[in-house]
Amino acid sequence: MTAQPTVDRFSWHPRWSGQTPDEVRVALLDEIAADQRAYALALSGAELHENNALASVVAFDRKWGGLAMDWADLDAAELAGAMLAVEQERERRREMIPAAALAVQISMTPGEPEPDEFPEKTIRLTDTNGRFIALVVVLGLAAIFAWFVLR
Repeated sequence: MTAQPTVDRFSWHPRWSGQTPDEVRVALLDEIAADQRAYALALSGAELHENNALASVVAFDRKWGGLAMDWADLDAAELAGAMLAVEQERERRREMIPAAALAVQISMTPGEPEPDEFPEKTIRLTDTNGRFIALVVVLGLAAIFAWFVLR
């Protein structure tokens, strides 16, 4: 994560005015941890109350998804640190910029490949799968043609 300028005390920010960065970090940590627990509970009860669970999940994803798509699986302290950097940048600019627009980089969960490391999935006619699919398509077209001609 890139180093963000720090402030001694928030003065302009509409939510954190008068608080120190440490106080904001603790409040964010508590809020994120609570939201992660509520998110997990909403997903676990999704089968019983599908509409309510969906509304909760969407609300949480809107709230934290701009910062990290896998926010519910990240360490709450790491996410709070990233959100603190966003809040400090908002304070510095004196503007409520969306977190996604600030392009704060949060490391992905350990062991998860970067998005561009995923192999491309293409089917070539020279592959066995490609030949099978081509054969199925040709036989299907032949069957449709025969049905129309032989009726």
